[in-house]
Amino acid sequence: MDINKLKIFVNLVETENFTRTAQNLNLTQPSVSYIIKSIEDETGQKLFVRNKRHVVPTKNGLIFYNQVKPLINKYYLALQSIRSNEEKEADIINIGCTVTPYNLNNIPKWIKKFNIQYPKTKFNITILDHNKLKQYLENENIDLFLTSKGDASDLKNIEFYPLLEDKFFAIVPYNNSLSNKSELSITSFTKQNLIFVDNDLTGIEMINLQNEIINANANLNVTFTNDLTGALILVSALQGITIGLKFIYTDFDEQLRKVPLAFSSTISYGVVVKKNNKRQVVKQFIDFLQNEL
Repeated sequence: MDINKLKIFVNLVETENFTRTAQNLNLTQPSVSYIIKSIEDETGQKLFVRNKRHVVPTKNGLIFYNQVKPLINKYYLALQSIRSNEEKEADIINIGCTVTPYNLNNIPKWIKKFNIQYPKTKFNITILDHNKLKQYLENENIDLFLTSKGDASDLKNIEFYPLLEDKFFAIVPYNNSLSNKSELSITSFTKQNLIFVDNDLTGIEMINLQNEIINANANLNVTFTNDLTGALILVSALQGITIGLKFIYTDFDEQLRKVPLAFSSTISYGVVVKKNNKRQVVKQFIDFLQNEL
């Protein structure tokens, strides 16, 4: 099967939208539909359930995706390593992370600063949900995973290198009376509109905190988003309250207030690597991050 067809398939699983995939890959929507149909014909399996707004992968579609995505990554890594003599000599660091404002703002800065000291080092970024990134680390498809210590607690044979610590805070629109509080308790959210993040898209500490708030407050109106940035957009639109950390959210709209949570414990954010990863360039990058932060 053509690698370009598989790339279209993977992108469609991740966007769940024909139009967005077409835009991402500079194709027409009919071309994307035709290629997906040809893949389904070739595999003899229905890979997507379609409706007017989006497409959702079937069970077989997800199985196919989880097998194909690492192959595509390895294919492009192989291409990258043979394109020039300079690339053959270069060290490549494969970073796994989720999409957060903090990561989007800081990872490019870290890479640029690191390249001043180590100009031959190249980077690949893999952006997936927490569970898939853990699988990628286990399977050595990435060198390191940027996450919290608690989120990495179920991984075996790993090392965690802390970068910074913080406590959860509520992000509250200015027109909500809770924005004037010096801190909030676990029961402060009764009858509030809350914007929470789906479990696959956040760490175990936030999952537990969201559940604690839901269980401790009555008459909540909870909206779950599938993206951390989406949660911040909704709060910026004065649609409700969300929960954050400084390594999740950085800059804030002037209409928003950060209110500490009295019941929140300290969370550690850092780098997770497998113990058997002895690559010198990976160690150098981790040392750089710890000194930088």
